[in-house]
Amino acid sequence: MEELDGNVRLAVFIDKLAALKAALAETDHLRSKDGSASVDFVVSELSHNSPAMVGVTAVAINEVGNPRAVIGDFLTFLGQVGNRTVEAASERAKLVGHLRKLVAGVGERFSRLWLDGPSVTPIHLDAAIAHALEAALPDVRHEFGTIKGVVKRYSGVGKQPYFKIVPPVGGVEIKCVFPPSLLVDAAASVEHNATIDGDLKYYEDDLWPHEVHVRGIDIHPNDDGLPLLSDLQGSVSNATGELSAAEFVRELRNEW
Repeated sequence: MEELDGNVRLAVFIDKLAALKAALAETDHLRSKDGSASVDFVVSELSHNSPAMVGVTAVAINEVGNPRAVIGDFLTFLGQVGNRTVEAASERAKLVGHLRKLVAGVGERFSRLWLDGPSVTPIHLDAAIAHALEAALPDVRHEFGTIKGVVKRYSGVGKQPYFKIVPPVGGVEIKCVFPPSLLVDAAASVEHNATIDGDLKYYEDDLWPHEVHVRGIDIHPNDDGLPLLSDLQGSVSNATGELSAAEFVRELRNEW
């Protein structure tokens, strides 16, 4: 920034590096069928001449890693967003979120930011691409409802404390943001089955919401604490009257 003699604040510099790291890692995850990491990123150049320059090189960390493809996907997607020739599907919403953090603050916290490299057309991360990133996100619909699953990854600090809930099917983690009034219940729900009630936010036609603004948390007993069928034997005496259990069930079936 001009008022800093062309320098940048350390906190802003770190924030931008973290957002770039997250965006590159998410691009790698999108190429992997199971979401695992196949590429790492090393700092291969570093200088500060106002502006600062950080050179990043992708390297494979396993046999399926394809550094060139990951960097190519990343730059191609950013270029398409900037040209407004792509609309991000819901699976790329997290990537768009990281990129929005990378661009956030342009003109206020830093004056310029761009990506370039060998055989790469410079991509300027300016106000125009910030608007394009917002426009690329899929539409969001809201519903009031419930989500059931196991509570994981609790974070009770920050402006928006949250936890992740994992439904029994679907292989997804859903972010659940809760108010301070539910802090005790949220902490107690970790590693337990729970039903979460609140405002469910979905991307377009996705089956699962990507975020829930929690209104209530109902914690259920662990599976190993639930009664077995054998434990229910004799719990309701004379339920079948003078009929045997088989005759009682047969009568019910006849009613159908």
